Formats: sequence, C-alpha cells, structure tokens
Amino acid sequence: MHVCIFGGTTEGRLLTEFLNGIGVSVRLFIATDYGEQFIKDMNNVTVYCERLDKKEMIELFERNQFDFVIDATHPFATEVSKNVREAAEFCRLNYIRIVREACENSHCLYFDSINEIVSYLNNKEGNILLATGSKDLDKFTRVRNYAQRIFVRILPMTSSLERALMLGFSNKNIICMQGPFSEELNTAMINSVGARFVVTKESSSSGGFEEKASACAKTGAECLVLKKPYEEGITLEKFKELIRGII
Repeated sequence: MHVCIFGGTTEGRLLTEFLNGIGVSVRLFIATDYGEQFIKDMNNVTVYCERLDKKEMIELFERNQFDFVIDATHPFATEVSKNVREAAEFCRLNYIRIVREACENSHCLYFDSINEIVSYLNNKEGNILLATGSKDLDKFTRVRNYAQRIFVRILPMTSSLERALMLGFSNKNIICMQGPFSEELNTAMINSVGARFVVTKESSSSGGFEEKASACAKTGAECLVLKKPYEEGITLEKFKELIRGII
C-alpha cells in the first residue's frame, strides 16, 4: 500500500507512525522543516518539507498511484485542504480528510472570526496571552495597545519570531515554545504575564485545548476561542479501523 499524507499536525504524525508500523509506504508532505524532527527512524516514510500548490499536487498524483491521499492538515488551513481535495478528485484518487473532534467547554467564549475577538478585546482592559500561532498575528495588531497588552506564544522557529517582531510585537512579550502544554505550565504563563484573556483556536484534546481552558478557569482568565470551520471527514481512529480492515 502506498499513501500520501499532507500535514505537520499531531494527527499527521500519529497517522504516519501508525502506517509505518504496519509496513505501509508513506510520503509525508509538511510545510516546514520544523516538523521533520518529530518524524524520525521510520523506514517506510519519506518526508518532504515543501508547500505544493494544486497544480504541483496534480503532477505528484499523476506520477504516483497512491492508494489514499490523506489530508491531515490543520483545521484552519482551509486553502490547503481545498487544493488537496480538488487535486485528488481530479486524479480520481481516494481522498480522506482527517478531522479533529472538538472539545467544547462551557466556560469558554466562542467566536466565529478573529475580527469578533479583536472587537471584544478592544472593549476590555488587561493583558492577553495569544496562542493562535504566527499566521494570523497581523490581524491582532488591530487590538488597542497590542504591543504592550499582547503576549504571543509561537513555535520556536526563526520565521515565526521574525514575523512577530516585524509586526511590532514587543521582544519581551514573545514566548517561543513547542506545545501542547500542561495545565500547570499554562497556569504559570498566565500568572507570569498577568493575562486576563487567553485567545486560542478550537481544537481537540491532542492540541492541548482542555489544558488551556482549565488553566483559565483556575486563574480567572477569560478563554476566547476561535471556532474551527465546519468540515466533513473521519477521525484518526476511524481511519485506522479502515486500514486494519484492508490489510
């Protein structure tokens, strides 16, 4: 069996480990070389650190007869998912989207867009721990006094740090660390920066969402959650069951 996976997510890593363990040949495409360090010593896996557009995906699929094309990209990477799906459909390959089971928490406030979160914060006072990644940092520069109020938590990558600095976030307010984080560490960070708000994205347990929400409950900080887009697909465990039934 020959499988192509797109995604540097936790689900992508776990799926790659599972398929490698049962002898399935895998080509894994991830956006940055940062994620490559988590995929090591796998004899059946070839990792490519590059971003493909839809045309390049079609060319890849035409050169290789994959049994499955698996989209395990981040829930908010909607454009990438669209390209993978359309390229696989064009080449008449089996496309499967791996979806996360969201952890809804009654103590959190949910928003449909970043603009809504920015408007909410502009009507509030207090520091903010921003844990939504580096991609959307520019949108949060519209928060009043963002350089003083916002503490950003991003991956320890040069590109992420440079982006935060270029956008005017204060050096002392940038935390470069790899998650997911425990409740204790989240609690310590919230207390350390004096955050009254924690901004995060809706996620599954693998993304450390519950640990953030529980840390907010413990510290009294408000947990502001950006809802993930609706999408159809199957969970990682369901896909494992599917593969076990084939092999």
